[in-house]
Amino acid sequence: MSRGTSGLFSGRIVALVAAALLVAAWSPRGARAAEGEPDVGFMKVTLMPEYDSSSVLVIEEGKFADRSAFPRAVVFYLPPNVTKLTDVCSLSPSGHHFCQLFDIKKMPDKNVLNMKLPYSDFFIDFDYSPFKAAAKTGRDFTFPLEPNYNIRNLEVLIQKPYRAERFSVTPASAETVEKEGYQYLKYGFQNVRAGELKNFRISYFKQDAMPSVNSKYSAMAKTHLFQDYSAEIILAVGVVGIAAAWMVKRRKAA
Repeated sequence: MSRGTSGLFSGRIVALVAAALLVAAWSPRGARAAEGEPDVGFMKVTLMPEYDSSSVLVIEEGKFADRSAFPRAVVFYLPPNVTKLTDVCSLSPSGHHFCQLFDIKKMPDKNVLNMKLPYSDFFIDFDYSPFKAAAKTGRDFTFPLEPNYNIRNLEVLIQKPYRAERFSVTPASAETVEKEGYQYLKYGFQNVRAGELKNFRISYFKQDAMPSVNSKYSAMAKTHLFQDYSAEIILAVGVVGIAAAWMVKRRKAA
């Protein structure tokens, strides 16, 4: 290894260690939200089985009710079998996405996501693999939705995959909506308490193992994986976003 390459490698290691220490300092370590924690005013969870891959694409987005409580550290519970975390973002009042520094702790029944939100709005999406897709087989899995905060209004949308037969979800939904050529089952809940587990059992049969869309041309296809340099990019963008939010807040206070 040349001197220049060694120095570059050492610099990268130092940067990653520093980022890890920041995560450790901010992380609530997966503890359930205690009394006095802010409520989530609105949250929408969208499940898209086999949308652009053989996994289930999950999008969680919403906003905390008290904007003045931010920036602050928050904790979200994700299901086990998460294989790819694409976006962990905070949204500014003007709608800009700020990707965040985050930490994940794997537990037997869940993944605990620790992050720092500069703003009260959040956007998280990930791939989750509770089954192995194969041609001429059925899929049957249960998605556990476990909130770590009280949620005043919760909306859940479950997309029916293209070419799926005998599509069924338990509990049953009284409302079906169409969006961009896809059929969704829609659920609405009010005043969901922290730790109140909601399970959605989803089953269907497919003749093929192809996703609903070609991921090469999908607008939702992502490349940020938990490996190699992508993690460094996410960490770097998160640090810049957090620093910018703190600078804006300090200027306003002055």
